[in-house]
Amino acid sequence: MCRLKLVMAAAIAAVAVQLLCVRTADAATSAATEDTAPKPPVKRVSPDDAAPRTALVVQDNVAMRAAAKDSSPAQAQLWRGEALEIRGERPDHFQVYDYRRERGGFVRKTALLPLNGPAAQPDALLAALRVVRQQPGSESLGLGLAAAYVQSASATQMNGADGAEALDAMGTLAERLADRASRAQSRPDGATVAPTAAETQVAAQLDVAARYGLRFRTLEREAGAMQLCYEGDAFRRVLAMPASTPEQKARAALALTRVDCLDPVATPPQREQMDQWRADVLDKVDLRDPALATHWRNRVLMREAGVWSSLAFIRARRANAAGAASATGAAASTTALQVDASSSASRRSLEAFARVAPAELSDDDQPAYNDAAMRGNAMRWAALPTGAPEQILGAVKLNVAAGQPGETCLTLTMNGAREGNPPLLRHCAWGLVMTASARINREGTAISIASVPADGWRELWLLRRTSQGWKVSVLPPVAAQPGLGYAEFAGWVPGGKELLVARESRAEGRYKRSYELVDLDTLETRRQAGDVTMLGAFQRWQAADWKGTSLSAR
Repeated sequence: MCRLKLVMAAAIAAVAVQLLCVRTADAATSAATEDTAPKPPVKRVSPDDAAPRTALVVQDNVAMRAAAKDSSPAQAQLWRGEALEIRGERPDHFQVYDYRRERGGFVRKTALLPLNGPAAQPDALLAALRVVRQQPGSESLGLGLAAAYVQSASATQMNGADGAEALDAMGTLAERLADRASRAQSRPDGATVAPTAAETQVAAQLDVAARYGLRFRTLEREAGAMQLCYEGDAFRRVLAMPASTPEQKARAALALTRVDCLDPVATPPQREQMDQWRADVLDKVDLRDPALATHWRNRVLMREAGVWSSLAFIRARRANAAGAASATGAAASTTALQVDASSSASRRSLEAFARVAPAELSDDDQPAYNDAAMRGNAMRWAALPTGAPEQILGAVKLNVAAGQPGETCLTLTMNGAREGNPPLLRHCAWGLVMTASARINREGTAISIASVPADGWRELWLLRRTSQGWKVSVLPPVAAQPGLGYAEFAGWVPGGKELLVARESRAEGRYKRSYELVDLDTLETRRQAGDVTMLGAFQRWQAADWKGTSLSAR
């Protein structure tokens, strides 16, 4: 009995050893099989499948690789907003094809937004667009979502409020992308250096925007700087759509009429045509609509003030040139009509500025408010009745006449002097001389007169009697390259030694407004203040017509 038990125990142990060996061998064989077996093939996407066929890249600088491995060579670098066709998938990669580059590869799923099912519906795309629109730096992705919405929306949706919102977002994103590109600073020393990551990103996103049909214009500014401007097709469509809200139309009109996007080398006729078009665009915004918020109404009015001031300057220059060519017959009648047109434009500029509600201006609107004031103030004399070409100012006579084409000549003679006697002073310069602005001091030793040599830039001419005779001096708004600004006469100080001058300017990137007490002999500023109430001389001696009509003391 004991012997039988021993034999059975030995047999069980032997079987156990065999089973253990088999299991170990099976495990080794299984492991070897797993190492040598081919990976599952890529799951192909057929046209009949419900799987996505299009996806948007949602990250910048994404690698499209030759295989579904991070160690695989990169075929291309992708940027936010690019559209790809999905042709297959792996557990963590999509197999895609890029039609622009004409190449395929694999991209991680986390870097793509597949457009299928609920995510591809117009409502879902518009909701995603609303979120991306508020994120600076994601403009190209927003443009991709907007393009996807336009492709998936029906005609009814595109002509409705949702379509207007999508086009408004597309224009806003394109304008913001152009501004980002324009802010890239050029190298001051002209050295060739590698672009920064931000510059590379902007350049790539501009390329993405161009694939969706958005066009940009490049304008050259001073010091070799380049200004990039969106062409504005989406905004034009928003203005033409009845479903657009008042705010959307205001935003579109402001984007289409930007002064920094005007061609700096345009000829005067081209500039006048463009400014008239800008005025017509702004007229499409119904400022009486109660649904239009006050701050948007302010922005449109400030832009109108600047546009109509520019039209006043161009028309006055054309009238001046016509007057130089001929002053008789039909030419004289044409000149008079052009003067009236300039006066009307200047009045519209001042009226638009007067309708602005300063209490509703935000901090971001303050620079635009100051610019509108400078532009309107530069041409405000054109809105007043035109002074006679020849004016008697005490013992002297002032005559303003056209000289060479584009030139204005000022002649000062003694009142009652015989014909042929040499004038006391003759000065010719480019620009418009506003005869209605001529003022002489009580002592008869100084005369002030306004001159506008460029759009939005008004200078103050001072004619002074010295021991060597009469001389003319020019007071610019600021000692810098002309930009926006004015220097204007604000009053005479009794005694014939001083005068009051108001200056305001934005030139070479700096803004300044000051009220000054100026010495007539040296033209040096004796005292100045940024607030008119802080200078006692202005409180006592400021001219009544300056205080009543100037935009300086706003």
